[in-house]
Amino acid sequence: MTINNWLPEYQNRVNESILQYFAINEKSYKSAIELDFFSALRHAVEWWGKRLRPILAMLAYEYISWKKCSDEIVNGLIGIEFLHCYTLVHDDLPSMDNDVLRRWKPTVWKQYGETMAVLVGDALQTMAFGQLATLGEIQIITEMAHATGEKWVVLGQVRDTLGDQWGFSLDDIMRIHDEKTWGFIASCLVIGGIVAWANTNQLDIFRRFGILLGRAFQVRDDILDYEWESGILWKTVWKDQDQNKWLVSKFWIDETKKILEEIGIQMDEILQDLEDLRFMEIKEYVMERKL
Repeated sequence: MTINNWLPEYQNRVNESILQYFAINEKSYKSAIELDFFSALRHAVEWWGKRLRPILAMLAYEYISWKKCSDEIVNGLIGIEFLHCYTLVHDDLPSMDNDVLRRWKPTVWKQYGETMAVLVGDALQTMAFGQLATLGEIQIITEMAHATGEKWVVLGQVRDTLGDQWGFSLDDIMRIHDEKTWGFIASCLVIGGIVAWANTNQLDIFRRFGILLGRAFQVRDDILDYEWESGILWKTVWKDQDQNKWLVSKFWIDETKKILEEIGIQMDEILQDLEDLRFMEIKEYVMERKL
C-alpha cells in the first residue's frame, strides 16, 4: 500500500467528521447574522485542506494501539484541524500577513470582513478544545495548549509580525518556523500516542520525528513559493521574499534544497524506530509535496 491508497481514506474520514460536526450544529443558527457567522466558520474549515495534523495523530494512535481509529476518536481529533484553521484565519488578517487567498478561495477576512474573521478564529479555538476534551485525557489539552499558545505558535506569530523583519538572520527565520510549525505538528503525533497510552519513550520518538517533519514542511513551503504560481499553490506566493522572511533569499534555491535533504536524513534515523511504512511515506509526502 502506498500513500496514494491510504491518505485519501484518512482525509475522507476527517472531512466526514467535520461535515457531521457542522451538520449537527447548523440547526443552532437562526438569524441572518448567525447564519453568516456559521457560513464563515464552514468557509474556514471545509474543503481542500490536507488534514495532515489530525492524520498524524491518527497514525500515532494506530501505531501504538494496533487498531484503527474509531469514529469517536476521529471526532475528537478534528479539534486539531479546528486549531490549525484558527491559526490560518488569524495569520491571513490584514494586521498580520494580509493574505487574500487560501485553499483556492478568498481568505475569511476577504470574504466576510476582518471583524468576522477575528471572531471566527476565536470560535475555532474554543471549538477545538471542546472536541479534544471528548477524548478524555487532560494531558491532551495541556499538550495542545502549550504547542499553540504563548510560547510557540502565538509567540512565533509575534516575532513574525512585530519583529524587525529586515534584520532577521537565518536563525531568526528558523526560530519563527519552529515556533509556528514544528511544535504544533510534533504535538499532533504526541496526542495520538497519549490517546493510545504510549509510554514516555514512544512519545519522545513521536516528538522528535514531528519536530523534523515540521521543519521539513516549512522548508518545502519556501521552495514551493519559489517554484510555483499562486493558482497552483492555493495561496499568495513571494510575500515572504518581499518581507525578507524567506529561506531562499538567504541561501538561494540549491542551498535551501540541501537543508531539506539534511532534515530528511535526520528523519530517516528516527524512522528506524518507527516500524510502520506510513511514517516513511508521510515524510516523503511532506518533502516532495506539490501543494
